[in-house]
Amino acid sequence: MKFRAILSLIILSGVIGFGITSCKKDRTCKVLVIVQDSLEEPIAAADVFLTCDPVENVQNGPCIIEETETTLTDGTARFQFANPGILKVFIDGDPEGYVELEAGEEVEKIIVRP
Repeated sequence: MKFRAILSLIILSGVIGFGITSCKKDRTCKVLVIVQDSLEEPIAAADVFLTCDPVENVQNGPCIIEETETTLTDGTARFQFANPGILKVFIDGDPEGYVELEAGEEVEKIIVRP
């Protein structure tokens, strides 16, 4: 009888422990910006600037994000944010559109520069 009770406790602990850890999902919003020229060759050392657009984020309340990364030799720049939203993308100071952050996802934005 003791053995059965101990075995039941062990199984129950395992199920509860697995349930708690499996429910915790990564909600990080990731952005991969790829900067290319018109021949689809990567552009290195481009400054990628992401910021909130007050008009686009009016539903979500105030948003204060200003992040800059420089593209690597493969033309990529990576960003991570805690919350979803819509960000305006600038490359070397020029506006290049928007990117929408999604919880737990990596969003890819390809920008072709002349």
